[in-house]
Amino acid sequence: MADETSRSAWFGGETAELQLAQYFQRMETWHAAIADGVIAPEEIREQGNRVIGLLKEVEPLIDTEQHATLTKILYEMAVLQAMQGTAMASTLGAKS
Repeated sequence: MADETSRSAWFGGETAELQLAQYFQRMETWHAAIADGVIAPEEIREQGNRVIGLLKEVEPLIDTEQHATLTKILYEMAVLQAMQGTAMASTLGAKS
């Protein structure tokens, strides 16, 4: 992962695509969770707790406008995640 003090780009050079996939694939937490080829419910809970902890760290550091913007981003990311999960489940269901 990038040096903690550097600012990692969220988007590709000339594209508007998020570069999250290339980052998560380098994260130690991902490697630890996927090492046995199975993502266990406990690993999902631990990751959820990790995200909550990070959000609790950042929340007091941002002003009201930034908080509103970040909240909107988090809500839209949740919608994206739900859409992707639903599409994947539909695809897997269609193959059965």
